[in-house]
Amino acid sequence: MEDKKAAEILSGLLDKHKLSEEEKKAVLTAIGVLAWTSLGKSRIKGLAKAQKTKLEKSIE
Repeated sequence: MEDKKAAEILSGLLDKHKLSEEEKKAVLTAIGVLAWTSLGKSRIKGLAKAQKTKLEKSIE
């Protein structure tokens, strides 16, 4: 499951179900972790692309 879809499902839980304060905190923490994971993946892809471009230029 994609991080974005999982975050949407968790957000839906906050809206549809009555959760205790502790449960709300747990869901919000999980959403935050998914967001950071997504950002990390994007960062790694960007670094790999930049490194590949740099390598290609040095070969020329």
